[in-house]
Amino acid sequence: MAEERIRVNAEKLKKLAARELESLGVPKNDAAITADVLVTADLRGVETHGIVSLVPFYIRGIQAGRINPKPDIKVSGTNLSTATVDGDKGLGYAVTYRAMKEAISRAQETGVGFVSVGNSTHFGPGFYYAMMALEYDMIGFTLTCSPVAEVVAPGSNTVSVGTNPLAIAAPANKKPPFVLDMATSVVATGKFRKAILEGKSVPEGWAIDKEGKPITDPSKRTLDNGGILPLGGTPELGEYKGFGLGVAVDILTSVLSGYAPAVLRRTKEVSHLAGALRISSFTAVDTFKNLMDEMIEAYDALPKLPGVKNIYIAGSYEAEVQKDREANGIPLLPQVIQTLKEAAGELGVEFDL
Repeated sequence: MAEERIRVNAEKLKKLAARELESLGVPKNDAAITADVLVTADLRGVETHGIVSLVPFYIRGIQAGRINPKPDIKVSGTNLSTATVDGDKGLGYAVTYRAMKEAISRAQETGVGFVSVGNSTHFGPGFYYAMMALEYDMIGFTLTCSPVAEVVAPGSNTVSVGTNPLAIAAPANKKPPFVLDMATSVVATGKFRKAILEGKSVPEGWAIDKEGKPITDPSKRTLDNGGILPLGGTPELGEYKGFGLGVAVDILTSVLSGYAPAVLRRTKEVSHLAGALRISSFTAVDTFKNLMDEMIEAYDALPKLPGVKNIYIAGSYEAEVQKDREANGIPLLPQVIQTLKEAAGELGVEFDL
């Protein structure tokens, strides 16, 4: 049975995460960006991509040499609307933040900006970077390939594509923005880690073993024993669509940046695509935002099935969660807090949660 969660102040959590990263040589600004992305994920209820990943993936990744704490991030390209970024194996958070800033800058000048990123590492929740475009009255896009293949192709029992998430954010006026952040597989990999942490099984339809049979014990999901299913889950439910989306993301991230897609990859190469569209290049900003409000209100007003209180479009539920957690703290499992405390002691930084 899962332990009761403890509410933690978001600002304290950000400062602790930043201190731990800085102690490993990560520049102050890069550490602050990474901490903000991680904690924002927790604030919006995307716990699989939140602070739970700090120690096992990023602190240990830096210590093991998989992540470069002080990357020389290079931006190149003379085209007005496009650029390429070499992330120098730095924290994907700082690399993608830089790329999205570049995309926004180019969109301010030309109406559209897209930046291809190669030689990076995992960037956490895609919604964060897509939402960076909102304050500039733009629509933001981010896509990323996964470090390793974890999803089986329809009809196969061998992983050949990543969970390859994509995110789109669009501003509204009075309503919360539309924020879609989704894996192209049935479920994100982090859902399995979350289930293990909470001592829970996973539903049939998330993953299969090498015989094609459903896996419900999350600890039994391994890369040489079947894999996660594409979005849709079965041929009858359209898994070929999720598989196609996953391959499309590989094309727009890995192949476009000059790196091998998952099915050809021998090393853990991570690529991204960051984009921004300036709304005023297409229509008046007020017209767009007011129509967004009307659209969201129309969804809110739809007839509801018995027992259904709200119909949410992407981003609305997360906005509610964020409001609560900003006021009352982020609910963390005790073992997550303990991991952060142990890392603080190991790294010689103050622990004050």
